[in-house]
Amino acid sequence: MQRHYFLAVKLPDETKTKLANICNPLSNEHHFKTWVHPDDYHITLAFLGAASSVKIETLHKLLNERMMSKKESPFSLSVNHFGFFGNEHHPRIFWAGVEEEHCLYTLQKQVAYVCETVGFQLDKRPYSPHITLARKHIESVHHLVDSQKWWKQYGENIRFQADQFVLYETHIEKQPKYQVIHSYSI
Repeated sequence: MQRHYFLAVKLPDETKTKLANICNPLSNEHHFKTWVHPDDYHITLAFLGAASSVKIETLHKLLNERMMSKKESPFSLSVNHFGFFGNEHHPRIFWAGVEEEHCLYTLQKQVAYVCETVGFQLDKRPYSPHITLARKHIESVHHLVDSQKWWKQYGENIRFQADQFVLYETHIEKQPKYQVIHSYSI
């Protein structure tokens, strides 16, 4: 089986716990096939897909070089809304969104540049930072996913410091699914 990888901002444990506490009552009232394990909460920077160990080590070396010459500092983010991808009756992904932060977009562009330099083909859609909370809505067609209503009822602004991003390896058969392979300070 080929290994799959992605780069993401790692959330602090306290932030993961707060998000899990928000999701507990939501998961009792709204049905999705899968609710994400709290240890797997993250903000994706670049999905890499399958890759050889040589390609991953080359990426790691270039990311380390980038971090040695970096000019960024850790920055603050705030989880401040819910949203979904897909049809409002049966969304594919339910997520928590973060406020727009220039530093996050700059980091994503820099990480994407390094990934493309190594030869990874990245998604060309505009960057949409979010934290996936659940997948595959399974309620009847009469229940719309109203992310704004859900935020008012369950949401809570969560402010945290983004101070590292990581290279994750995906293990579909495990819970949690994502294993940190390398970490990089912001």
